[in-house]
Amino acid sequence: MHTLTIAEIAARLDLPESTVRYYRDRFSEYVPIVGKGRQRRYPDEAVDVFHTIADGLRNGQTATMVEETLGRLYPRNVETSKTKLVQVGAGSPQHMAQAMVQVLYQQSEEIQAMRLSLEQIKDDMDRQREENISVMAEAFEKLKSHMDHQDMQNSRLARERDQFIVSQMRDMLQKSQSHSPAKPWWQKWLGRNSSESSVHG
Repeated sequence: MHTLTIAEIAARLDLPESTVRYYRDRFSEYVPIVGKGRQRRYPDEAVDVFHTIADGLRNGQTATMVEETLGRLYPRNVETSKTKLVQVGAGSPQHMAQAMVQVLYQQSEEIQAMRLSLEQIKDDMDRQREENISVMAEAFEKLKSHMDHQDMQNSRLARERDQFIVSQMRDMLQKSQSHSPAKPWWQKWLGRNSSESSVHG
């Protein structure tokens, strides 16, 4: 038979060991155990029992409600070491004190269960917040990488555009210089006369 320690069960359920130990002690009637004392181990089916307990308390059930659920789903252990209160006559001071003790004990158990439930909810919220932060950080990095890539593409396109414009302007200038129209005869004649006048002068 494969058995587990409390630490291994806590790791499987992602719960603190102290919480699992409380579950074991509080609901000992339904937790299967192999061995005694420091040699106690728990069969694989104990994980399902602890999982049922954790889910019930996380969903707001009281310890009594969780016990009822366990009673429907799992067998009880043969004998437990719970101390039973002595029965006394109804209406006596001892009976009233005993009833008060029972009520206080039950309220204490329910408060403890609620505290553990709140701790689990807080752990779930913290874990969810960390996951959200991680997802947001990853999304930001992807967006930043995409924007950087887009900037590089825009810069490259701008350089290619500027180079094309300069090349086109250079070609147009060269063509205009190589295909300049011939001067009319009268401009040539005026230019020649002007040159001759300057020589004779």
